[in-house]
Amino acid sequence: MNKQARIDCSSSIGALQLVKTIRTLIKIVTMMKKLVFIVCCCLGCLLLLLSSSLASAQWPKPVYTYLDNLSLNDTSGISIDGPARVISLNGRKGVNITSIKSVIAMKAHTLRQARGTVTLWFLSLEDLSSFDTKPAFSKSNPNFYTYPFLSDNPVPQNYNAANFKIAWTPRWHPSLTALFGKGSFYEEAFNMPHKAYISVSHLAFKKNIWYQLALTWDYEKDNYALYLNGILIGNQNHFNPAKFQRDTVGAALYTGNPALAMSTIQFYDQLLSPNQVYANFRRSVTAFNKALEDELVKTYNGEGLGRFSWQPGPGWQKKLSVDFTRPSDLDSFYIQGAPVHVGVNNEGLLIETIDKIYTGKLLDSQVYVWTNKPFEGDLYVEYEFKVLRPGGLSLLMVQASGMNREDFMSDYPLRTGGRMTTVYGEDVRNYHWEYYREMADMRNDNANGALMKNPFLYPLSFSALRTPLAKE
Repeated sequence: MNKQARIDCSSSIGALQLVKTIRTLIKIVTMMKKLVFIVCCCLGCLLLLLSSSLASAQWPKPVYTYLDNLSLNDTSGISIDGPARVISLNGRKGVNITSIKSVIAMKAHTLRQARGTVTLWFLSLEDLSSFDTKPAFSKSNPNFYTYPFLSDNPVPQNYNAANFKIAWTPRWHPSLTALFGKGSFYEEAFNMPHKAYISVSHLAFKKNIWYQLALTWDYEKDNYALYLNGILIGNQNHFNPAKFQRDTVGAALYTGNPALAMSTIQFYDQLLSPNQVYANFRRSVTAFNKALEDELVKTYNGEGLGRFSWQPGPGWQKKLSVDFTRPSDLDSFYIQGAPVHVGVNNEGLLIETIDKIYTGKLLDSQVYVWTNKPFEGDLYVEYEFKVLRPGGLSLLMVQASGMNREDFMSDYPLRTGGRMTTVYGEDVRNYHWEYYREMADMRNDNANGALMKNPFLYPLSFSALRTPLAKE
């Protein structure tokens, strides 16, 4: 019994020693795990710091920065000539000139280098959108129509006198332009060879919101692009067969308008990629507006568009149906302008215009096909079309009448010229929908459309698709 007890006791002591040994091993293993964890954490921190350091080193740095640390007394990089004030809103400060004669001058930039990028922040003090101008508007200020962002002319509102300018105007097309040449957008930019330019349609700005505008250029490759809040909104003419012409950009740049406050302006000697432009915007934005971004992406890149599925109901009556299989089908229409050929073939109605690069001298060569019969009430028009070559414009006009609702084709001499003033600038009321837009004076790397009420130049809608229309 005692022996058995001693054995039991030994066994108990052995078990206790084994437990202690196991506990000691557990502690050692635990300590080793903690050590490994600490080492891993330290390595993680090291890798994180290294990654952050590399990202910082790889991120392009601007060569020149203006209006970032705002002080009206700082003349090291800029000069402000005339009355101005500092406006602070939503975490950002900007300079707002308070006289149309005031000017903000920047002494250096990178626009003379082969490639680069400029970004600038601005705030509109009022809603800016399209309106029809009147001669009396320019009584005191002949350049009232120009809201300059950058210009190499000491009077930045003088658009035509600058060799380089980025400016917004209150017209539906083009609203925003970047032009690397002296003279007007219409028609001097389109004298041969075409000037390097970008145009953006139907662009409006909401008051008290900071926007970032970015311009990128590569003179050797003839690539130019404009971004708003990191979203691509315009680029060069993709169907231009020749090298774009550029005038030499002046040594200094100027900006300022009483309706705008200007903030951080940065010039890079590198061409920022689209991803970098957007990342730059997100890094520097102080009050991100998701709804505004969604609107820009939908309008200019065609994302989030719904599908049109409406069809006329039982109460609708068909008033005209033409399949263009017989030459006599043309008797229902009047041809205005200077077509190369209009006729019916085995595919339908063929309208052929001149195959030349766009210039102002060719504006009379456009063609319009009018129905001889007028229509009243709500209209539904449906037809198929095919694009035979790139770089053109097609539009549909409905509810066309004289200024007092009269049938202008019956009451007045038929119009013969091909200029588009018949559409938007004469005594013809109409709704004008541009459903195929690839001309040289507009963005043509994707399909986009615009709807206007004329002759009041009242914009109703604008949107784009992600890709251009397929040819043939």
